[in-house]
Amino acid sequence: MLNNLTRRSSEILRVFWHGALVISILLNILTMLRLQPPSVDDGQYTYIGEDHPTELPLRLDTVALTFNSSEHYGTSDIMAWSDWKSLDHFPRGQGFVRLGPNGRLFGVSMFHQIHCLQMIRLALINGPNGHSGHCLNILRQAILCNSDITLDPLFTDPDGSMTATDGLGVTHFCRDWSQVYAYVIENQKGPMWEE
Repeated sequence: MLNNLTRRSSEILRVFWHGALVISILLNILTMLRLQPPSVDDGQYTYIGEDHPTELPLRLDTVALTFNSSEHYGTSDIMAWSDWKSLDHFPRGQGFVRLGPNGRLFGVSMFHQIHCLQMIRLALINGPNGHSGHCLNILRQAILCNSDITLDPLFTDPDGSMTATDGLGVTHFCRDWSQVYAYVIENQKGPMWEE
C-alpha cells in the first residue's frame, strides 16, 4: 500500500511539474511576443495608392547612444564635407527603397531628415534658400514626432542657480539606425533596382 501511494504521489508530482513547465514556456513565449513590436507583413499590401505600410517592414533593435562632442560633422571645414556626404551616400537613390511586387519607390524619413540637416548646414554657409525653410519645418516635426524624453541634467552656477544643459554625456535609447542603413543598402542591391 505504501509502495502504491509513493508511486501515485510520484506520478502526481511528475504531471504537476510537466504542467508547470508547459505553462511557464507558454507564458515566456507570450511575454516575448508582447515585448517585440509587430512585424509588417509586406505581402498584405498591394502598394497601389495608399495601400502600403507606414514604415519599413523592419523590426529594429534598441541601442544605447551617449551623446558626446565630436570633431566630425562640423559646419564647413574639409572633413565636414566628407562626413556629411557619408551620411546619405548610397549606391542608388539616396536612401530610397523599392517595395512591393512592382518595386514602388519610397523615401525613408530618416534619410530625408539627414538631407534636411545637410541643407540647413549649407544655409548656414551660403545663406537661406527656398529649401532650408522646408527642411527646418521637417526637422521640427521629426523632433516632436520622436519625442525623446531622456533627461538632460542642468549645470549649476556657483551661486546655486541653474543655467543650461549641453546634453553631452547623457545616454539615450534609440532605434538602431545601422539596421536601417543595412536594409536600404540590401534593398538597393535587389532586382527591383535593375535598369
